[in-house]
Amino acid sequence: MNCKLLIKEEMHGFTGTQRRLASYLLDHSGEVIRMSAKEFAEACGASPAAVVRFSRKLGFKGFTDLKLCLAQETGQGEEIDEFQIAIRDNDDMEAILRKAECIHTRNISLTCRMINPATLTQAAENLRACRTIHLFGLGASGLLALDFLHKASRIGIPAFYHTDAHTNLATAALLTPEDAVIAISYSGETRETVLAARTARDRGCRVIAITKAGGNSLSRLAHYSLCIPGEERGLRVGAMTSRTSGLLVLDLLYLGIAKQDPERTEKNLRETRSIIQVLQGGREPTIRTSPKLPDV
Repeated sequence: MNCKLLIKEEMHGFTGTQRRLASYLLDHSGEVIRMSAKEFAEACGASPAAVVRFSRKLGFKGFTDLKLCLAQETGQGEEIDEFQIAIRDNDDMEAILRKAECIHTRNISLTCRMINPATLTQAAENLRACRTIHLFGLGASGLLALDFLHKASRIGIPAFYHTDAHTNLATAALLTPEDAVIAISYSGETRETVLAARTARDRGCRVIAITKAGGNSLSRLAHYSLCIPGEERGLRVGAMTSRTSGLLVLDLLYLGIAKQDPERTEKNLRETRSIIQVLQGGREPTIRTSPKLPDV
């Protein structure tokens, strides 16, 4: 979600004070990034409390959160990039905890705003109707695929994932229009993932992409593109926000499939949980055997 675009869209619902804050921010975004809430308020003839209310009205936790969004959009993020925001040498763990909460809370909110419900519905319906689901993704994206695979196995969804890129390509080359693909790549330019997705599409598969907003090779070839905020820079403390966004989108697809037959889903969950509890509790399951035949 573009911060400035969001402000312009919400302008009609602002009070007079909020309009002054919004107008100043849009005209002096580079300066606002360096201001405290008090300095911003004074520049607009408002109070610090009004600045906080303005930030929260836009969906941010506070003014610092709003500045973070603004900094990443204005290209001034080299000094205020994610690494420095998440970790500073004088931060204690309490400060890092607050920052992590701020980063992830805001990211989840932005992700939910960016998802098109109609596209999500169509993607889930295609997954429900297909014969098998194949997931493509490398590195951190592969971890997301494994999480979906784990959930799918608990309720009987026929999902498959290979960590080896060559195996993914071989699999894609033999898919049919009865199969579906979920391709995961934050950049949307991961060569192995894009090639596998394109190969599957050429074979007639429906392709669902989970990738950052803004347009890229993967989103252009997909039938359904579920975009996540494109906020992470080249220098990142791991795939923090993109991982959270990707997991959220995959969970939504999983729930969209599971809701098709709630009774079957619950039955499968109970049965898979039962066998896992055997390991946790140390009890052997009751195994039904055929009557013993007499010796001949």
